[in-house]
Amino acid sequence: MSERRSFSADEARNLLRRARTGTLGTLNAEGGIPYASLVNLATDVRGCPVILVSTLAWHTRNLLADPRGSVMVAEMPPEGDALTGARVTVMGRFSRVEGREVSRRYLARHPAAELYAGFGDFAFWRLEPELAHAVAGFGRIETIPANELFPSADEMIALEEGAVQHMNEDHEDAIQRFAEKLLGATAGGWKIMAIDPDGADLRRGEEVLRLPFGTPVYSGGALRSCLAKLGEQTRV
Repeated sequence: MSERRSFSADEARNLLRRARTGTLGTLNAEGGIPYASLVNLATDVRGCPVILVSTLAWHTRNLLADPRGSVMVAEMPPEGDALTGARVTVMGRFSRVEGREVSRRYLARHPAAELYAGFGDFAFWRLEPELAHAVAGFGRIETIPANELFPSADEMIALEEGAVQHMNEDHEDAIQRFAEKLLGATAGGWKIMAIDPDGADLRRGEEVLRLPFGTPVYSGGALRSCLAKLGEQTRV
């Protein structure tokens, strides 16, 4: 039995799921000096970071020359020392990705990006993780291998689009209750735009909410059970 981590892989991955921005680390194409920049951030179904960047940006030119990079996300505490807040850095290599699924999940987190996501000089890049370093305050520091932080999610990848469509077409009332009773928003107009093992992204216009599942789900049966339980909670 493996030792229990002080900052679990699930906690670290959910930190990535909640983040809408992150710090991107690349190697400067001129001289190789590390370069840090701010990017909007989304995740694929497994949880791997996805960015949308222009070829005009320094960080994109850097990735074209050397795909090695990292993404760091952090949650600042409401007061006190910022270094007591949780953060995770994922290291690996970036590669360009295409497809409706990537675009849908990214725009679920960043609806304003619809204005430029189709421009010819913009492209989606995904970080293929190799290692992660997670910190959640004193004594909660972990180095986590990629396969632990991002376990296989093949069944969820295959069913995600159908599950999103089914929820929006057949369970609209439940989605409104999720937004109102679980996430503190006003009901009306919400749609589920993306689903993954850790939760769902809800969107209304340019408003975005993250619905966490609490416990990861990796099968259709587990997803149905999770959503049914959330539905029961909101009927009370």
